[in-house]
Amino acid sequence: MTKINHNRPTLRLLDNYRRELRSQAREYSTPETASEISVSGRNKKMPGVSQSAQEIILSMFDAAGLYLEAFSKILKTLSLDAGKSLRKKRTSFQKEMEDAKSHLIEVCVKLVVEALREKIEGKKGVVEWLTWFQDEAQRTNDYGLLDILEVGIKPAFQKLDAAIEEGAFRQGISSAGP
Repeated sequence: MTKINHNRPTLRLLDNYRRELRSQAREYSTPETASEISVSGRNKKMPGVSQSAQEIILSMFDAAGLYLEAFSKILKTLSLDAGKSLRKKRTSFQKEMEDAKSHLIEVCVKLVVEALREKIEGKKGVVEWLTWFQDEAQRTNDYGLLDILEVGIKPAFQKLDAAIEEGAFRQGISSAGP
């Protein structure tokens, strides 16, 4: 059952995306992959992705939800109306947010690796989905979606670039002699 977050627009939007991905997963019972799924009556269509990519995206949404909840707790401690006991919890909330942020980045790294794997195989589902997600974040101007891009996906690309530059993906090349 989908958890609905009526009081937070970003989380509600993520719930809608979860629902669309899960309905897309039901369509995988047929051998053909659905190329595009309409998203809640909007003109833009969510590109179809593989089942493994769907699982990663859903876990990214879960991690983003945890990050946004932790961020919300920190914002509450900064409020002038925050009580003394709530302000004392700021450090623990910051730790919680940092943990949620690192988990979000880890999941986004998996998504970026999946996109690269698909691109190598000549597929483009995850790449199209990432482009669609970025366009959707800009179209809706939703700070939560933009945060996912800035806090999760962008650092994931940077982490992967750093790993490639360090030669983490070169297996046995340095040990092979002339």
